[in-house]
Amino acid sequence: MLKNVGLVRLVVCTFAIVMLVSTTGCLGGLAQLLYVLKGHKIPAEYAGLEGKRVAVICVSDASSYGPDTLTDTISKLVGMKLQNDVKGIQVISSKEIEAWSDENGWDETDFTAIGTGVEADVVLGIQIGEYSIKEGSTLYQGRCEVTATVYDMGNDGQVSYFIGPDQFQFPEQPRPAIQTNDRKFEAIFLAKLTEFVSRRFYAYDHLETVAEDASLMR
Repeated sequence: MLKNVGLVRLVVCTFAIVMLVSTTGCLGGLAQLLYVLKGHKIPAEYAGLEGKRVAVICVSDASSYGPDTLTDTISKLVGMKLQNDVKGIQVISSKEIEAWSDENGWDETDFTAIGTGVEADVVLGIQIGEYSIKEGSTLYQGRCEVTATVYDMGNDGQVSYFIGPDQFQFPEQPRPAIQTNDRKFEAIFLAKLTEFVSRRFYAYDHLETVAEDASLMR
């Protein structure tokens, strides 16, 4: 996948170079070329996870009826993404969170209780609803309602940031089922959902996002 992303980015940059040479002057073209090669950094909407011990917890409509592998997967994916891209963060392991939840009978609603229990500085609570990956029986299009809330445990669990509820959808146009299967498509959809949530908390390159989307939908 990384090779595909690199190839897409190279094609984009090459096209940009040709266009710049043909339509701009030397200095102006050079400035724009540096912008293209460097990329366009989108700053974090909320940088308050940096240097913090963070519990990432996801729940869904189905959580109250028993174990929910979907929410476990989302918690782990978002946690790994934040661990890789947020400076100085310490993401609390899912095993530690699960152990506390099992021992204390967590009711899936009070995110601050589990934050206190695992001694988190911050809790990122993610709520998923209306989840689906198909449009009818012959088309793939992932949809869900997502809410993400940051609780500051150093400030009595007060909400310091939130998004949603947002309707998340990927891709924009449904994909024919003949091109993929449930397992492969859901992996792609969850990767994009993970980015939708986690990229609020660190700076990222917009050009790489475009390239990744093109690579995923090949």
